[in-house]
Amino acid sequence: MATIIVCIDHHPLREMDSDIDKRIKDAGLGDWCSTLAPEAIRILSRYTGRLEEGQGPKSSLLKMAQAANEEENHKFAILLAEEGLKVDGDSLEQYLLLEEMILAHAELNRLADAKQYCEMGLELIPEVLESLKESNGGEVPKDMACRNRMIDIVVGIEGDYERAGELLQLYLDMGLIDQKELDYRTQSLKIHRLQRTLDSVYSVRFK
Repeated sequence: MATIIVCIDHHPLREMDSDIDKRIKDAGLGDWCSTLAPEAIRILSRYTGRLEEGQGPKSSLLKMAQAANEEENHKFAILLAEEGLKVDGDSLEQYLLLEEMILAHAELNRLADAKQYCEMGLELIPEVLESLKESNGGEVPKDMACRNRMIDIVVGIEGDYERAGELLQLYLDMGLIDQKELDYRTQSLKIHRLQRTLDSVYSVRFK
């Protein structure tokens, strides 16, 4: 009697491809997604609900990175935003991806990385500021991570008040703050610097 051998193809890439959400494929991210570990693909599926029909790969990665940060899944947000930064697209999407990178790295206490992305974000401000204002009722947004976290790091971590003053002047020149806010922030820096000095004096223990 002849023996019939039935071959079942368990090609791992084919099986993984079947696990990829259709919305990911439609966004042009199927190939990238197939390089992820199965656990990462499972996590990714939590954020595909943010995707809209016709969205390109860069805007799709941005939407999912924002969702991951909102869920405090900061390491996954970095994975998404990092990939998004590599994809061709407009300056505004690039800026918004940098904002997500700043937020995620800052929350993970990776402050050197956060500062680096702040600098990159600030470089894009001349290209994106008008678009940011248009989407915020004509006003400069209050929650600009590249502007706010940069000051937090320079003052709170590095204690570099001279650099902080230079940044505030730069923000004024770029249109990120007005003269009234510059005066207020400059005065706040003086108070903060004095308080830090006093704290260091009173923390000395005499023997």
